[in-house]
Amino acid sequence: MNWLLRLNPFHYLAGRIFLWFWLVLLIAVFGTLALSRTLVEQTEIRRLPHSIIEQLQHQIQPFSRSKSTGELLAKLQQAQPERWLLVNADNNTVLTPELLPADFDQHWLTELSLLSRPRWLKHHNTSLAGPFMLKVGTDNVALYQKRQRPPQPWWRLNQIPQHVLLLITLVISAVASFVLAVSISRPLRELLQSTLQLADGKLDSRVAHLSKRKDELGQLGISFNTMAERISTLLTNQQRLLRDISHELRSPLARAQLALGLTERQQTLTQMPRLKQELDRLDSMLDELLTFSKLDAGQYQLDKQRFDLTELLAEIIDVNQVEADAKQQSIVLKTTTPITISADSRLLARAIENVLRNAIKYSPAQSIISCLLQQHGQVLDITIYDQGAGIAQEQLHAIFEPFYRVSDSRTPEAGGTGLGLAIVAQIIRQHGGKVNASNLDKGGLCISLQLPVN
Repeated sequence: MNWLLRLNPFHYLAGRIFLWFWLVLLIAVFGTLALSRTLVEQTEIRRLPHSIIEQLQHQIQPFSRSKSTGELLAKLQQAQPERWLLVNADNNTVLTPELLPADFDQHWLTELSLLSRPRWLKHHNTSLAGPFMLKVGTDNVALYQKRQRPPQPWWRLNQIPQHVLLLITLVISAVASFVLAVSISRPLRELLQSTLQLADGKLDSRVAHLSKRKDELGQLGISFNTMAERISTLLTNQQRLLRDISHELRSPLARAQLALGLTERQQTLTQMPRLKQELDRLDSMLDELLTFSKLDAGQYQLDKQRFDLTELLAEIIDVNQVEADAKQQSIVLKTTTPITISADSRLLARAIENVLRNAIKYSPAQSIISCLLQQHGQVLDITIYDQGAGIAQEQLHAIFEPFYRVSDSRTPEAGGTGLGLAIVAQIIRQHGGKVNASNLDKGGLCISLQLPVN
């Protein structure tokens, strides 16, 4: 059924333009044909069958005994007043003009009177058979039998007056053109207004009606809404990023200044370890911020090489096992066979290590942290899950945003800079993969890194 909907020409702007202009063209053609038929003489003369001539001559025999034209007119009015047309053949004067149509050219009767035998004359719905010549007194008269055909249906254009037909053609073509113009210009005006509002800083400006259309203009409206949404998100993230950076930098700088002040006052070096710790923290945060900025801007050039991902995971686990041992935690690698991948090993190792260190940090003591490596077709899935408390369902997607932390506290004990998982998300996206987080039914947080094999 969907393919039938796709074939609907009204779902495409090109189809609508074609059909509307085709309709206007057809109206113009049929209007021209109708006008040409009204301008062409509608009177035609045909041969009258001999049998009909004999019947009509038999019918006019009683009228031949009339003494005068007036008497003949009286007999015609008495017998069949609407049937017989009387013409004075001497001066070509129609004696019963009320029987002729208003647009009938009486010169046709003059031409018929010159013929040697009667003819059949047809004009619209009126038929005349004649002339039948009679000598009435001193006058030569011609009789025509008139027959009225049934009226033509109303849709026969040749029955419509010329000025009315012209007016109808103009009205229909104007309405069709107006509808076409409005159907194109109205959504474009809506798009123009929304664009100007977006340019004025109204980031919530969207096109509502245009995006509901099923043609190319509807796709344009959807694209505009998508663009406006991305611009709004980027500007909002930029403002939040600047706010968070200023806050993050202010905290270690304030602590470093405090340590320097105490050192100057005490004239000892007891605050130097604290000062070094704050400077190291500041350096680490600036390094992560620079890395995230390059990844977010797409300026980080990937150095892709083919390597054994299983071996890389084992090395990362060995390096971080020391930190896990301090909490009596175990890190278990679960995989079946060695798996190779084409990627930037340094960036991928950093992403995996960020996730693993978060799991070590937020897992309770004497817990197990599992690293599972699987291959599903052309997709590699690295899953790291812990036995911690997990996080709220509505925060699962937000943890991959820069400077987002589950805890509102910004102390060193509460969490890092808030860039670790944001860097993970950018590294995986740079490799054409996906990252997502979920809570385990038995408790704990599960983070999955999905990467293409090639």
